[in-house]
Amino acid sequence: MSESAILQVQNLTKTYLSGERSLTVVKDVSFHVEEGKTCSIIGPSGSGKTTLLGLCAGLDRSSSGSVTLNHIPLDELDEDQRAHIRNQFVGFVFQNFQLIPTLNA
Repeated sequence: MSESAILQVQNLTKTYLSGERSLTVVKDVSFHVEEGKTCSIIGPSGSGKTTLLGLCAGLDRSSSGSVTLNHIPLDELDEDQRAHIRNQFVGFVFQNFQLIPTLNA
């Protein structure tokens, strides 16, 4: 693990189960991002980019592997703790703004 990595992803896999079927959308992904650096996640539609970002931000839990954000292992945290970490360290601009259609400004 890199000591200066702000984000560390190790052997990350996400599989969705539906009855007896399974669909692996992220498989054995590993990378790190150094503090102060930027990176891009690119790929065709349906390749798992949004799922990967959600896993890195603690919005979802992985099937296996680990995510460490700002030296904090997200896999060991409950939902409230992950929400606190997101509030402190993560910013998202969603492609679909996830608005509630019955509410307005």
